[in-house]
Amino acid sequence: MKKQLLLFTFLVSAMTYAQVGNGFENLTGITFDGGVCRYYDADNTTTHELQNYTAPCGVIFVKEDSSGSTLGYSIVLDPSTPNGPNGFTDGDAFGVASSIHLINDFDISAPEGSQAFVMEDPDGTVTMSFDVVDLGGTGNPQFSMQYLLESTSWEASDFLKITIEFTDCASPTLTLLDTSGFDINNLGIEDTWNTLSADLTAYVDCNAQLIIEFSSNSAAEELGLDAIAFSSGMTLSNENLNVNEATSVVPNPSNGMVTIKNTVVALTQITLTDINGRHVANYDLNRITQDQQLDLSSVVTTGLYFMIISSENGSTVKKIIIK
Repeated sequence: MKKQLLLFTFLVSAMTYAQVGNGFENLTGITFDGGVCRYYDADNTTTHELQNYTAPCGVIFVKEDSSGSTLGYSIVLDPSTPNGPNGFTDGDAFGVASSIHLINDFDISAPEGSQAFVMEDPDGTVTMSFDVVDLGGTGNPQFSMQYLLESTSWEASDFLKITIEFTDCASPTLTLLDTSGFDINNLGIEDTWNTLSADLTAYVDCNAQLIIEFSSNSAAEELGLDAIAFSSGMTLSNENLNVNEATSVVPNPSNGMVTIKNTVVALTQITLTDINGRHVANYDLNRITQDQQLDLSSVVTTGLYFMIISSENGSTVKKIIIK
């Protein structure tokens, strides 16, 4: 099985880019290995689920093609590894998730845009291999990404490993994170978006490939990925993070009159949804950088709502309780 995994890792698209990444916002559509044991792609706004999948189905291959500057990726789901053999079952989350899903599952929104990639309960090992990136012609290549691990009862056999594999280079591998042999519960990296970054100037003129391996064997263990970028002379813009840090909703709970407290960030829109994700109202903010008061009393009743606060380069989701 290991030979099969290694072979698949190096069969990913050979397309190369100078400044590319994946924020899981504009996806081209997923293809599968076929057969009755397949990965089901409902749409690009909710978490995908595996349907009709049990351990006898064996390895599943998933592929998302590149589009413009968005990196494609290929995935191997292998239930024969030590954390198997049950494999995915119906309802296990795997794929692109909306901020609403992230709020419900992690109590935190996507750090870039309104979507992120989520893996839940693989019961085996997932190997996610991104397209090869050509670092040639860039004077100061950089890498940045964010990951999120749910706080739960991790076991010694569970791990997250993130590496960049290089070809045409003296150093073949750069390890960004490897929790193998450690108890994730003790690493202080749960329930928050953690940033991984690397200066790749030592690898100029090399080809680079991001590889993410995740293995767990219990229904409560979940991983989120977002804001993946290879860039030239800079790291990813963090304006999307500033939206979350620079805004708050007060008072909360509220009777319907709320103020969006804001420092610096130019806000473009607020979208209000109910707890089931149904649209309630939109408010255009015209790039306002000051506090904004809203009267929601005519569109809400008592209960929990989600407020999606957007700028031109990112968004954040705030919970608001109406009493």
